[in-house]
Amino acid sequence: MQMRGFDMTIVQTELADFQQRNWQNDIRFTEQFVRQRIARGQGEVRIRYELRMQQISDELINAAIGEQDVDWFELAKQTHDRRFGEPGSLTLKQKQQHQRLLQSKGFTTDQIQFACPCKYHR
Repeated sequence: MQMRGFDMTIVQTELADFQQRNWQNDIRFTEQFVRQRIARGQGEVRIRYELRMQQISDELINAAIGEQDVDWFELAKQTHDRRFGEPGSLTLKQKQQHQRLLQSKGFTTDQIQFACPCKYHR
């Protein structure tokens, strides 16, 4: 906001007022953010990355993610199946495409292997 020419004294006063009224609350934001991203089928790695880009502390991130009752392996499988259907026999190129999608969604290698045990043919 300072780069846009706002007086930082006024900005800090307004932010303090927002926090006092609970209009700006990092805990509530983080919890909502995590729930929304899980509903979109995103993995823990990406959720953590995006929250860090929002300058949310690791402590808040860990708490918000820890509160969720989510099976990351099952979420990866649901995300895969929603996009590609049940895994079957694929070419190597197709399998790599499936794996890249899940990786970009923020799932770990183990979660990707669980979600996409696709056999491929040459």
